[in-house]
Amino acid sequence: MSKKPTKSYIIASIAIMSALAIFFDIFSDMLPLRMPWGMKVDFVGTIWVLSYLLYGLSTASSVSVITTLFITLFMPTGFVGGIMKFVATIPMFLVPALVSRFPFFSKHGAKLFNKALLVVVVTVLATIVRLIVAIVVNYYWAMPLWTGIPTNELLAAMFGGSILEFIIFVAGLNVLQGIIDIVVAWLLAFKFKLSSMFGTW
Repeated sequence: MSKKPTKSYIIASIAIMSALAIFFDIFSDMLPLRMPWGMKVDFVGTIWVLSYLLYGLSTASSVSVITTLFITLFMPTGFVGGIMKFVATIPMFLVPALVSRFPFFSKHGAKLFNKALLVVVVTVLATIVRLIVAIVVNYYWAMPLWTGIPTNELLAAMFGGSILEFIIFVAGLNVLQGIIDIVVAWLLAFKFKLSSMFGTW
């Protein structure tokens, strides 16, 4: 799709992608996909990144906010789960959006990301940002709020007082999920040609 999308097309795209993200969140809660080490993987972030690759930053931001509100209001993890999903996942499309603005790129649309090497670079950068954000927010806000136990006591009880073990734990929850978020979205957009069929930028 090459012509400028209408307002109704944008609204419909936001609605469809939000519904898909919400579906995957409900599905992952009812029938969780777990790795052998117990980590739950979902495809909510994949839909957010796919929204960016197909429709741009504004649509992806809208989809992420709507999904976060749904998680906050209706899912068992509530406010803490919604906010943590939001802050951990938005780097997965914000970092590519920032990279796309670099002046040395001749193209600045979605087709810029139809290059495996660039996708690897932005996946690494976005995952690093995701890890930093997740570590800081978990340490200072989410874990003590969710458990009602001060962070230092949690570290002592769960990680033997080791900050490094805590970081490894958070990394284990976020690295694979971050890679899935971008790589699956990229495959859908460019290898399964969704960008050619539905993309607007």
